[in-house]
Amino acid sequence: MADYKKVLVAIDGSEESGKIVARAAQIAAANNAELSAALVFEPLLGSYSYELNMGDFEKVQKEHQARVAEKARESLAAQGVPAARVHFLSGKPATEIKKLVASSATDLLVIGSHGHSPLRAVLGSTANAVLHGISCDVLTVRV
Repeated sequence: MADYKKVLVAIDGSEESGKIVARAAQIAAANNAELSAALVFEPLLGSYSYELNMGDFEKVQKEHQARVAEKARESLAAQGVPAARVHFLSGKPATEIKKLVASSATDLLVIGSHGHSPLRAVLGSTANAVLHGISCDVLTVRV
């Protein structure tokens, strides 16, 4: 078994995220490793009616992201991930996760194998996209 020093868990804020974080926490504890988490927000274009003007749309999106982030912070804190090691990113999930892995010297990335969240921020095809060109070990957790 590898000796991991930094474990990063990628989540999407869905109910399935708890299972993924639990597995990452287990591995981090077994290796006495630092555990961090990442949640990537993608633009929600197309999710709302055209009746919203752009200002309203941006407000709705920010409010939605704030709710998801708060819930994620609470859940992660309960599983031992301090707020200082929770990363909220915006953009393409695979791209942002790979950037964070590279900049943080992550040894192991833990990610879900697929998901059913409307955000689809991390789970699903993102897990496959992350595998290409990543510099660390990757554990996919079936959810």
